[in-house]
Amino acid sequence: MAQSVNMFRLTGVAALVVAMVALVLGTAHPARADTVSNGVAYAVVPDVRSGMSPNGIGTWTVNYEKVAGGDPAVTDAINRILDDEADGHVWLYAASASKTSPWTFHAQGRLLFRPITISALFTGQYDATDLPNMPVDTVATRVFDSRSGIQIVWANLFGDERAGLARLSELTKQILPASYPEPPLGGWAEYGPSMAPLKRNFRFWLPTDAGIEMHFPAGQFGRSPRMITVPWSAVEDLIRPEFAAITS
Repeated sequence: MAQSVNMFRLTGVAALVVAMVALVLGTAHPARADTVSNGVAYAVVPDVRSGMSPNGIGTWTVNYEKVAGGDPAVTDAINRILDDEADGHVWLYAASASKTSPWTFHAQGRLLFRPITISALFTGQYDATDLPNMPVDTVATRVFDSRSGIQIVWANLFGDERAGLARLSELTKQILPASYPEPPLGGWAEYGPSMAPLKRNFRFWLPTDAGIEMHFPAGQFGRSPRMITVPWSAVEDLIRPEFAAITS
C-alpha cells in the first residue's frame, strides 16, 4: 500500500508548483496567523496532495494545513501524521474509485488549536457522476498532544478505555436522536450496532470548548454524516489526570 500511495505523491518541486497554482486559483488555504497551544506559537502553512488516476478518468486534491515553529520534534511528529492522513484519504478513495465512470475527490484539512491540543479535521467529497447515491461526503480527524506530539486516542485519554467507550455509547444514544429529530430511514433503533461501545464506531472526534465533538461518517447513520457534542462534564471523571487540561 505504501508503494501505491507513493506513486500518487508529487515530488517536492511539483508539489510546490501545484501549491502555488492552487493558491492563485483560491483552491488552497493561505497561511494563517500564528496560533498558540501550550504557550507555544505556531504558524499554519498549506500543503496539497493532487493527482490523476492511472486510467485518466479520476482526479483528486487534498488541501490541508500543517504546523511550523515550536519544538521541531513535536512539529515533525505532527506533520508526519498529517501527511499520512492526507495520503490515506487519497488512497482510500483513489484505490476503490470507479474504473469506468469519471470521478473526482476533493478534501480539505483544517487545524484547531486548544490549550494542550492541536487537532485536524479532514472533510471531503467523492463524486462519480454516472453512479447512483452520489456524492459521498467524507470525514477524518487526528488529535495531538501539543506538549509531546503524540496522538491522543481513547486508549490514552481514558483511564479505562472500555469504560470510556461505554460512556460514549450511552451518551450517543441520548444525544444523537435529540440532535436529529428526523431519524434516518428505518429509525434510530435500526442503528443500535453503530452506537455500540466499539472503537470503530467512535473513530472521529475533536476536543472543543464545549466537549468532545463526535463525527460520524456517511453510512454509519444513514446516507448523511452526523455530528454531536458530548459535554466534558459527562466524561471528565474518566479522563487520565495527565490529560485533565483538555477540558479547559
